[in-house]
Amino acid sequence: MKSYIGNYGLVKITGGKFKGRFGYYDDEDTDFDGIEKSVIYFGEMFDNSKYYYIEHKYITDDFNTEDLKRRQSEITLKLWKGVSDSERLKLIEEKNLIDYEIYNRFEHYLESNQLKNKKVFLSHSSVDKSIVISVALDLQEKGISTWLDAFDILPGESITSKINKGLEECEFVLLFLSNNSVKSNWVTKEWETMLWDEINSGKIKIIPVKLEECEIPKILQTKKYIDLSKNYSDGLFQIIQTIKTYEKND
Repeated sequence: MKSYIGNYGLVKITGGKFKGRFGYYDDEDTDFDGIEKSVIYFGEMFDNSKYYYIEHKYITDDFNTEDLKRRQSEITLKLWKGVSDSERLKLIEEKNLIDYEIYNRFEHYLESNQLKNKKVFLSHSSVDKSIVISVALDLQEKGISTWLDAFDILPGESITSKINKGLEECEFVLLFLSNNSVKSNWVTKEWETMLWDEINSGKIKIIPVKLEECEIPKILQTKKYIDLSKNYSDGLFQIIQTIKTYEKND
């Protein structure tokens, strides 16, 4: 059987009894049946003596921020509904692992995303901030730097001038389309400015990304969009591949 190939640390369980959970991959060992399996702790291994043998085929370190947030919400809901003391402890330990991973992703983003020339401007409605932040974190994990108002505009700075500067620096614009953004005058002003620059200079490439079923503005209907509403992982993959393809062809 092919062994799990990856780093020690957080992994996602994709099948079997523990499908959907996140655990800490420690090592490989032979279980009581003589079969080599991954050794998984559902909590920090140094604080948790309980471990499980899980088949290698069910272990992956290929997960995104939305996967983490989804499981985080599932655990929170279960804790609110009430579970046994032993189950509560297990869920809290798993949630601590997930919380720490999300914290690390934010820390990595802030440390690694200080480049002067950022590649991707994220245009969105503030109502859609949560999922857009997930995209920003996941792109940074793939080495693609982004401009996002939540992190790139400090208190006291001019919003308009900072946005204009961000647009000047970036090569790509991800335009997140939702019922909120298509009705937002601010977002509309952003993409109209970007579209004009794209037509005149060819320096900026606008990539529409649909977050939900919504009315796409007529001026953008000729552009092929990426659909993030049905499957986040597939949409994220398309975003990354589109950016890399444009870079390769330039």
